[in-house]
Amino acid sequence: MKPKKLIFIVLGIVILAGLICALSGQLGKLVQASSAAQATATVEAPVEVAVRARGQVVPGAWGELSFGASGQLVEWLVAEGDVVTAGQALARLDSAPADLALRQAQLELEMARGRLEKAELDHHYQIQEAELALSQAEGRLAQSGARYPSTAQAQVNLERAKKALIDAEEAYRQASEYPGMFETPGVRDHYQENIDRAKQDLTVAQAAYNAGRGEQAATTQERQILETEVARARMNLEIVQRGVDPSLAQELRRAELQVERAQADLEAMTLRAPFDGTVVRLHIKPEDWAQPGMAALTLADLRTLRVETIDLDEWGVTRIAVDDMARITFTAFDEKTVMGQISEIALRGEALAGSDVAYRVLITLDEPDPDLRWGMTVRVSIPVEE
Repeated sequence: MKPKKLIFIVLGIVILAGLICALSGQLGKLVQASSAAQATATVEAPVEVAVRARGQVVPGAWGELSFGASGQLVEWLVAEGDVVTAGQALARLDSAPADLALRQAQLELEMARGRLEKAELDHHYQIQEAELALSQAEGRLAQSGARYPSTAQAQVNLERAKKALIDAEEAYRQASEYPGMFETPGVRDHYQENIDRAKQDLTVAQAAYNAGRGEQAATTQERQILETEVARARMNLEIVQRGVDPSLAQELRRAELQVERAQADLEAMTLRAPFDGTVVRLHIKPEDWAQPGMAALTLADLRTLRVETIDLDEWGVTRIAVDDMARITFTAFDEKTVMGQISEIALRGEALAGSDVAYRVLITLDEPDPDLRWGMTVRVSIPVEE
């Protein structure tokens, strides 16, 4: 190699080494400056403390609806995606057997009602007849008493007649003791006439008394019979006044309950919406057999979507409260973030795999997004104080 060429090579190496050294010094300074800036930034912006959990979008209300009776599905009255209102008919089962049972129950009810109404009408006439029978029996007894009076008055009249005779005889005796009393013409005859009249009255009173006693003895059996008739008529009236046969009213009530049950069975053949919502899924097809407890339709209120956490742990649930603000991040919308507010915190945790416990928390979104769908996954961040 020529000496001149060698000199150029050495000079180039020296110059390159100098440039490398210079650049190394500047690079170190830049690294130190960057580190210092990062340290300063770390001091100025502290890390946020937050409770984090995963969750999913859920409707405000939803349910798996089933029929209240067994039967073959005749038709769906709605389709998936339809919006329905509370009480709206959604589907019907074959109701022919239930219709027949209801008609039979209604017929039995009408017959039971007719029997009771007839019994009540008969009862009205029975009371009138019983009252008339009692009145007639009492009238016959009263007539018997008037036709055959008691001997009490006859005995009083007899005693009066006896006393009148005694008084007339005593007056005659006293008058005879006065000297010359009977010498006056007509005086003796007057006193004697009083005695004769008193004797006649006594004879009449005695005859009336004897007749009364005989007639009373002769009618005692008749009066007993009449009194028995009055007692029987009065008892019959009391029985009739108790009302119609209570078994007829019980029969009517049983018939009414049977109609109510038949109507309920018929109504159970129609599936109705318990709340306003959207038909999410139909689980069975026409001509399929449905029965109580078997899901036939999924209904959800998709107008009020919320977020429900699925893995909030014990540490997190103790640091949050209802009305706390939460940040919701939707992975399906390129990390789109919205704000919400905690509306409900479960009082009891649910065991997860691995013996962990998770608490369900519901979050109401501040501004619901129409693009959200039931079941979308989210990340939840709830700021808390240390």
